[in-house]
Amino acid sequence: MLSPRIRKLLENYYSAKPEIFAERAVLVTRSYEETEGIPVEIRRVKMLEKILNQITVKIRDHELIVGCKTPEILGSPLYPEIACDWIEKELDSIGKRREASFFVSEETKKILREEKVFEYWRGRQVYNRIMEALPDEIKTTIDEGLLFHYYLNRSIGHITVNYERVLKEGLNGIKEKIKENLNKIDFEHEGSLKKLYLLNAMLIVCDAAINFARRYADEARRLASLEKGLRKAELEKIAEICEHVPANPARTFYEALQSFWFIHLILNLETNSYAISPGRFDQYMYPYYKRDLVEGRLTEDEAKELLECLWIKFNELTVAKEGGTAKASTTYNDFQNLNLGGLTKDGEDAVNELSYLCLEVTGELKLPQPQVTVLISNKTPEDFLIKACEVIRMGFGMPSLVNFDELTLSMLDKGVTLEDAWRYGCVNGCVEPCVQGKEDMASGGYINLAKCLELALNSGVNPITGRQIGPKTEDPRNFTKFDDLIEAFKKQLQHAINLKVVYDNIARQVYAEFCPVPFTSMLIDDCIERGRDYHDGGAHYNIPLACGVGIGTVANSLAAIKKLVFEEKTINMATLVEALAKNFEGYEQLRQVLINKAPKYGNDDEYTDYLAREVLDLFCAMLKKHHNRYGVPYTANIIPTTTHIYFGDLTGATPDGRRAREPLSEGASPVQGTDTNGPTAVIKSVAKLNHAKCSGVLLNMKFHPMALNGEDRLRKFAKLIRTFFELGGHHVQFNVVSAETLRDAQKHPEKYRDLIVRVAGYSDYFVRLSKELQDEIISRTEHGL
Repeated sequence: MLSPRIRKLLENYYSAKPEIFAERAVLVTRSYEETEGIPVEIRRVKMLEKILNQITVKIRDHELIVGCKTPEILGSPLYPEIACDWIEKELDSIGKRREASFFVSEETKKILREEKVFEYWRGRQVYNRIMEALPDEIKTTIDEGLLFHYYLNRSIGHITVNYERVLKEGLNGIKEKIKENLNKIDFEHEGSLKKLYLLNAMLIVCDAAINFARRYADEARRLASLEKGLRKAELEKIAEICEHVPANPARTFYEALQSFWFIHLILNLETNSYAISPGRFDQYMYPYYKRDLVEGRLTEDEAKELLECLWIKFNELTVAKEGGTAKASTTYNDFQNLNLGGLTKDGEDAVNELSYLCLEVTGELKLPQPQVTVLISNKTPEDFLIKACEVIRMGFGMPSLVNFDELTLSMLDKGVTLEDAWRYGCVNGCVEPCVQGKEDMASGGYINLAKCLELALNSGVNPITGRQIGPKTEDPRNFTKFDDLIEAFKKQLQHAINLKVVYDNIARQVYAEFCPVPFTSMLIDDCIERGRDYHDGGAHYNIPLACGVGIGTVANSLAAIKKLVFEEKTINMATLVEALAKNFEGYEQLRQVLINKAPKYGNDDEYTDYLAREVLDLFCAMLKKHHNRYGVPYTANIIPTTTHIYFGDLTGATPDGRRAREPLSEGASPVQGTDTNGPTAVIKSVAKLNHAKCSGVLLNMKFHPMALNGEDRLRKFAKLIRTFFELGGHHVQFNVVSAETLRDAQKHPEKYRDLIVRVAGYSDYFVRLSKELQDEIISRTEHGL
């Protein structure tokens, strides 16, 4: 049962509206004006120091965990140093758009304009630097729907730092390590001066972060002087804790939680990175929890309330996005993936009492953040898996489940040591493997696999725009065998990958030169020792990846062509090409043949499953031929976020019978509504893909609530998950909600404001989603057991 405090905090959260605030943007602008001409590392840290010293400090009523990005609960700051042009352009329209709209007060608009934020940043943003360096061919790829790029309006993300180091050593302890490395600098070697600047920047930001926490201690004391009774004592305790952490090692569970939150918050104030994730939270927090319980400082109920306060704080973190990014990622969430379970550094089961308590909190609050992921190994207790299934049965899309044994294999394949994989292996963002505190997991955006096939069927011309955006391959009317199509597809895919890799390496070098992140770098292993920024290869591991979208659409399309055009010869290739060009207008009978007579991926049918596996293997092999500037090969990731909607809107009709502008398949899931042989067939099909070759393979499934009703059905559901992981699957997540409920929510959104569904690698409020995304979720096959 939720306490009165938590109920009040939830009421405040539910009543909040997304709003943009100008304070950070003004502070950043003033700082950059004041630091013209000094080394960029010092310039960047002076910026963060100014933010931490001057940004509004606010402790909300009833809070026990304190620290906020903006004065209001769902407020978003702005990051003009990353991208500012879009803010100026959309300032009057961002509150009116369908996707992730934000209220902007007239006062905020006035401040941004009168404080010359827009004027200062014209031509100076990271966005400008990237666009100046990019070849024109790459710039057109977003408009054409072949690629979608990160890093243009959000900075490099998918970060999980070494929170444990701060809890154990405190920032004062980390300062000593920085000083030791300052004394070791060899000025006879190249790069020594940049190392000097970066390490000095880290010292500055340590002090700024400590002062930030002490500003909260002062505010808590001020508020305590105005209070009586219990709240006065609570505020005095908050002041004591903020005075001690994160400057010093945490002594209690409460201090550990507050120290974690300050670090997490400052990471989000430094840059607007995607997916800053807590990682293996139950592992580094457990010693404090256990010790407090044993020594009588804390009860389980008190620990639970503290966790609930933290969970609510996670939901405050949102970042305004420009319009195109909002369409590709239609959510206010910021992908904070919190992992539970897995294995220890010795390969033993890592589930503990805190793991269960975190699941309990997640189930009671039913909030979209944090994105809770349960890491399941063959040593995970059945009771813990059942507990996870009980929370899934509640129907808000959490937790997602990841196969820790496969995750380990995937990491070993990328050069991670076994001990690091066991001890620090986690998932970040949606489902991407990450080595907590040791890795720069360079996720650079999305490649539209279905568009590559479309280009292969149009000699490299985008039929929607009429532009030649791919290499001029053979006219498909001249294909005499299926392999001719595959060769054309390979050429188009290779071209898309080439463009993506060029973009990634240019963008990352721009960030390394113009946007160092000393606070983030300080908390990633080896950045201090190497004296290299996180954006500049400082992390212990630097593993680049690219996301493929629409593999189910491609597999079904290839199966239709192979079977009906080249084997059975019931459809002529010229006729098919013409039907696609006309979006099946006048060709409905042919479209029905494509839909009903060709085999479909997701039904444990080797014919199409083989093609899906071949497409993924091809994508992986082509990516592996490329590397980042540190010589590390690229790896594949099969997630969509919501780009399957965005890409679908920019992709013409496809040979599986899909009409132009309809959504593509999402993740590694079957095409919506085409998996007709039940859930076991789905997991057998998806498991045929080589998950360990990838860096994340996402599977969405939808069950009717009655399918999981009762203990017996819940255990069958748990067995389905175990079977999928035994077959080698990487990840699975579930919607447990009926299509009838979702359709009613479309008609009567006021009745369903708290309805949360699993979208892609995250959960979100159904009524906040675009109509297109709502329809796509409804169209997913609804399984029973």
